Amino acid sequence: MTARTAAISVRGLQKRFGAKTVLSGIDLDIHTGDVTCIIGPSGSGKSTLLRSIAFLDPYDSGDVQVFGKMIGWRETPLGRERAGAKELAETRRPLGMVFQHFHLWPHMSVLDNVTLALRLAHGAARKQAEETGRAMLEKVGLATFADRRPDSLSGGQKQRVAIARALACKPKAMLFDEPTSALDPELVGEVLSVMKTLAAEGMTMVIVTHEMGFAAHAANRVVFMDGGRIVEEGSPRALFAEPKSMRLAQFLQTWRERAL
Repeated sequence: MTARTAAISVRGLQKRFGAKTVLSGIDLDIHTGDVTCIIGPSGSGKSTLLRSIAFLDPYDSGDVQVFGKMIGWRETPLGRERAGAKELAETRRPLGMVFQHFHLWPHMSVLDNVTLALRLAHGAARKQAEETGRAMLEKVGLATFADRRPDSLSGGQKQRVAIARALACKPKAMLFDEPTSALDPELVGEVLSVMKTLAAEGMTMVIVTHEMGFAAHAANRVVFMDGGRIVEEGSPRALFAEPKSMRLAQFLQTWRERAL
């Protein structure tokens, strides 16, 4: 059997905010084509882990490799030092990230929002960027919205624009940080539908989510975190049907009670 390629490899990851340790010795591999959902209670370190992978929250110790390259730090004969901005941008280039909040520019059209990073960070010519941007808007079901402003869109539409913006830069892996938590319940489905399509197409995805149904049906792997540690990980069927830890069993029971 051919060994699967690790798109993202995390080893011994430690992250502190002041005196508080929020990630404590995280080891995790995300393989190419994986759809990995990270679940857990608020404050468990899920979003910090995702942001550390992209070096948006610089980690204190340990190692994060993105497609074989350490992100955020470099090893020198005198020890580890922070990578420069250009080196960090290059290492981060294979990653697309979608946040809980959309961060769209209100004074720009939907198409300009989608193509801005492609033009400024990747150097694409406007015509090429707009062709790519329109294709990505069509992919998320918003082809007719290119000339509209973000304030005319629903929350679900804004999040789909944010996904199109990330996809326009042709990432090898997508990181989603609670992409539906800011949406009204009736708008959640349209965003999850786009993410399911990406999963079916083989996009490598790491998704911090509180949508247990999505994790159960769209992921091929689920990671449960609590207290800054990975408590349990495995297939959705194994974790949801037969949790091995008391903490995961308690978490799932609370979720089921709230869903009633």
